[in-house]
Amino acid sequence: MNTVDVVVVGGGIVGRSVASSAARRGMSVRLVEAGGVTEGSSAGNAGHMVPSHVVPFAAPGMVRSGITSLLRRDGAFAVSHHAGPGIVPWLWRFARSTTEANVARGVPTLRTLLDLTADEIERLATGGARLDAARTGLLQVCSSDASMREAEHEVATFQRWGVRARLLSATEVREAEPALRHGVRGGVELVDDGRFDPAGLLAAVWAEASDHGATATTARVQRLEVVGDRQVRVITDEGIVDAHQVVVAAGVWTPALCAPFGPRLPIRPARGNSVTMPDGPRLRLPLLLGDQRLAVNPLTDGLRITGRFELTSPSHRAISERRTKELVRRAAEVLELPADAPPQHQWTGLRPATPDGLPVIGRMPGASAVVVAAGHGMLGSTAGPGTGEAVAAILTGGTPVVDDHIVSPARFARGSRRNG
Repeated sequence: MNTVDVVVVGGGIVGRSVASSAARRGMSVRLVEAGGVTEGSSAGNAGHMVPSHVVPFAAPGMVRSGITSLLRRDGAFAVSHHAGPGIVPWLWRFARSTTEANVARGVPTLRTLLDLTADEIERLATGGARLDAARTGLLQVCSSDASMREAEHEVATFQRWGVRARLLSATEVREAEPALRHGVRGGVELVDDGRFDPAGLLAAVWAEASDHGATATTARVQRLEVVGDRQVRVITDEGIVDAHQVVVAAGVWTPALCAPFGPRLPIRPARGNSVTMPDGPRLRLPLLLGDQRLAVNPLTDGLRITGRFELTSPSHRAISERRTKELVRRAAEVLELPADAPPQHQWTGLRPATPDGLPVIGRMPGASAVVVAAGHGMLGSTAGPGTGEAVAAILTGGTPVVDDHIVSPARFARGSRRNG
């Protein structure tokens, strides 16, 4: 088999976006995905288009918020007993990263990736892709005085970083979204945000990659072997694929594949859950329910409810009926859901989370032909196409799209000032 320019390991939205961006630049691309290109964990997420979310997850106040959430059985943030003792160093790194300096470093990179993704979604939709996409704005709903106080602080933070956000009264929130129950105290309008169908985006990105010659192989990658300066051998359970460069976009499985080539990447799986209800109310806007810690999206095939950030192990992927029912119950505190509506289209996925809340994008220090594109946490779909553009620039030696010092794998090396 001939050596291809690029092998992309991982068929989620990040991997497919890398494949598309590289193929559109004339590179020969082979995508390798264990479950096949039609599978993966990217299709069931919230589908919020959020160029507003420029502040990294590891920000001041998150330790206090995380502890509060851990004390609640239905909290949005949790640590599963499946996570094992190895989670302790990660949590320590996370706590040390919740600084204003980390936010200041991360905002420009996240803004670039999120804005690029919004542009790519609009480009694909304009070209005829069925994405159910719209820049309608996003409404953050508060149903308690405490969450309204939190919203006031968030609006100030958004505005500080140039995000268009507006504090709304209870009347303004209900006028914007009539399907909300009474008792809403107010909310926040994120003016430039919107929605899209994650499954539609996955399909559209891969269709574009295929149109430009990218091919896919269903196989499980066992290991990578570097041959010389500019060749990597991808060893799979179905055979060997040779490439001049390899992009590892394998989500929570990325650290194991990249371990021989540099610092151990502290990417941990954070389990999320969603349910899509075909008979749910037809909302005007995508919502963030502040008190319930849920994301809600009115897709064509139903109302999607998404929540939970539970640090766990890669093997903890079974769908939990209890968690699904909890999503519906909490959403019903704010929305008029059909009585006794059975949950449908249940999903669970593993978000690859880093302790500083920033993705890992760049060449491995010990092997320049191995590029990482992982660790996006809850921003995988909404930063995926932007990441594809950033990685394509690395592969082709073009002008960098983001500051590689901020997101480089080298930041986790021993002796690095940012290594927790």
